[in-house]
Amino acid sequence: MFSLLKYSSSALILISLASPLLAQGHWEGTLPEKKENTEYKVFAENVNIRKEPNLKADVVTKLQPGNPVKVLKKTNTALAQGKVKEYWYKVKAGKEEGYVWGGLLSDYHLTLGKYEILVRNLGVVSEVLEIKALSDSKLTSSLKLDPGPVSNESWGHELYNTESFKPSPGEMFSLRYLVYSEIEYGFPNETFITLKDGKLTSHFSRVPGMCDPPSCAESWLVFPDDILTADSEIKRKIYKGKPNTIREITRHYDIDDISAQEYYEREYIWNGKTFKEKEQETK
Repeated sequence: MFSLLKYSSSALILISLASPLLAQGHWEGTLPEKKENTEYKVFAENVNIRKEPNLKADVVTKLQPGNPVKVLKKTNTALAQGKVKEYWYKVKAGKEEGYVWGGLLSDYHLTLGKYEILVRNLGVVSEVLEIKALSDSKLTSSLKLDPGPVSNESWGHELYNTESFKPSPGEMFSLRYLVYSEIEYGFPNETFITLKDGKLTSHFSRVPGMCDPPSCAESWLVFPDDILTADSEIKRKIYKGKPNTIREITRHYDIDDISAQEYYEREYIWNGKTFKEKEQETK
C-alpha cells in the first residue's frame, strides 16, 4: 500500500511503503466496495431505494443525483449490469431505510464552489471513472477517464489556485486514486481537472511518486508564483515558477546508494485551452 505523507501548496511528495509482490491480475473479480457507516451521494437519476436487495422488490423512495445516503451494511448479493458488477447495500436516506445497488452511487465526492463533483468507479473490468458536476442538483457537465483498474481503497483530492494563469482556466482540482498494478499492489495516480462555467475538462495525469526498492521517486509541483527551495542534502537546486506553467520536478534515486540519483522535469504549459506536456532531463 502507498502512504501519502506530505502535501504543500507548491509541492506534493508521495512515498510508498514496500508492498509484497502479487500475481498478475490479482485484482480480477474485485468489486468497488462501499464502506459501511459512510455517506455517499447518488450518482444516477431516479434511483429506487427498495425493501429488499433485488430489482423486483417494492420501492421505498426515489432519489436523484447528489442526494445523500448513508451505507449501513453491505449485503452478500451482487448484481451485474453490463460490465459493471457491484453489491447491494442497505442504506438510510433521510428517515427511510432500504436497499440500493452500489452501481447507482458515487464512490467519491467533493464540493467546488457552488458545484458538487461526483465520481463513480465502474470497476476493474471497465477500467473507467465517470465524473459529474452538479449545480442545484442539476447536471452541468460530465466526463470519463480510463486510467485502468481503479481500487476503492484510496481516494483524495487537492484544490489549486489558478489566479496566476492567463486566461483563467477556471477552478482546478486534482483527483487522486490508486490503480491496480500487475507487479506491485498498485500505484498512485493523480488527474488534473478544471471546472469553468460548469464544464469539466480533464488535462493530464501523473504518478506523484512511488517506491519499488531499491528504486524510488518523489516529485514536487511548482506553480507560476511558487518557489521550490534548494535542498543540499538531496542535491536539489532551486526551481522558480514559470508563467502559465506547472513544473513537475521528479527525483529518481536508489535507497541503497544515495549518490545514484537523477532529476527530471516535466512542464504542463497552459495555452488557453489545455495544459500541453513537455518533458526534459534537468541537471
